Amino acid sequence: MAIIKNNDIIEGISGKVGNHVFKQLRGKTVICPCPPKPSTQSEPQKETRNRFRKASEWAKNILLNAEQKAYYQKKAHKLKLPNAYTAAIADYMRSAKVIQVNQYENKATFSVHKKDFDVKQVDIVVNKESGEKETRTLPKGESFFWVHPGELIAGVVVMITDAAGVRREHSLAA
Repeated sequence: MAIIKNNDIIEGISGKVGNHVFKQLRGKTVICPCPPKPSTQSEPQKETRNRFRKASEWAKNILLNAEQKAYYQKKAHKLKLPNAYTAAIADYMRSAKVIQVNQYENKATFSVHKKDFDVKQVDIVVNKESGEKETRTLPKGESFFWVHPGELIAGVVVMITDAAGVRREHSLAA
């Protein structure tokens, strides 16, 4: 590792040049060889990298739409993110959560929440004792729903579609 002093041309530079990396360390410009690529990746690493690759492709395509770009620019400003692209990536990567709010004798109340972003659609699939399935769709903008305790025992799956079009399932248990 080399430390560079009194060189106005490369002072403050960072990034890869050839087989070397320039970086800032405690206010000094440092040059070092590129780190070796990992020889193997775990399954979670592969899944995360694949998900991020999809998020990047989606963000590039969605920002071609002027309305969507304006929406993500506002979100970026509100969340103090550098640009609309970063806000779109954050929207894709964040998962919505289903949180139990209350439990009464005759119903359990739940809330669907996605931090800082909107949810496009929420479908609740309830397994009936007869073996049939009933699908309930929440009206746009609604985030609260309730189910009977008997329905929870039979099985309830909440399918959440976010603005990115990513659909994720959450199983609810009694």
